[in-house]
Amino acid sequence: MSGCNGVKHSGHVKATAWVLLDAMRSKLSTTRALAALAMLAPLLSAAPSQAQTRIEEPNEVAPLIVPGGPSPKVAASYPADGASAPAGVIVLKITFDQPMTADAWAYGKADEAAFPLCLAHPRLLNDNRSFALLCTVSAGQAYAISINADPRFANTTGRIAKPYVLHFTATQPETRDMPAALAQAGLTAADEPVMEWNDPGKGVSQTPPPPPL
Repeated sequence: MSGCNGVKHSGHVKATAWVLLDAMRSKLSTTRALAALAMLAPLLSAAPSQAQTRIEEPNEVAPLIVPGGPSPKVAASYPADGASAPAGVIVLKITFDQPMTADAWAYGKADEAAFPLCLAHPRLLNDNRSFALLCTVSAGQAYAISINADPRFANTTGRIAKPYVLHFTATQPETRDMPAALAQAGLTAADEPVMEWNDPGKGVSQTPPPPPL
């Protein structure tokens, strides 16, 4: 409707202008010329501005959220990388440099050495940075545990931890009870690992892969 009104308005302006021009050319009475001018003036003042610019509303774009800051990394462990530890019952402890989520982890085999026999689930301790995993190891055996080779460990904002390989050797004498194993890792009874045995022959402890983005 606005387009039609514009055409109609333009027609009125042109018709009135021709009347005025005709009056001036024909040297008609001043009264008729003034009457034509009086008709033209309000039409010109009501003409739509041709300089108006249509402002487009911006399209809404869903925000892209990228977890900020550096990726978490292993800051400490028991046993320490390259160290030795008593054979038998052992509580593997890895500590990250950032608060971590409790429901994602990945302990896997490394090519250079054996993988210990471990429970299925580690426990995130009260510092929210350390995981404790109960395992058994044999005297004289070298071990290597791949941490997060399959990306699972993540901080509380979802940023995936850097991969890490922990190496250690089991020695005599053996540790045969849980309190002693906890004490060797610098832990107490309040830090006992989750008691759920791994599937026989599985050889690794890790959560399912995260859903695709």
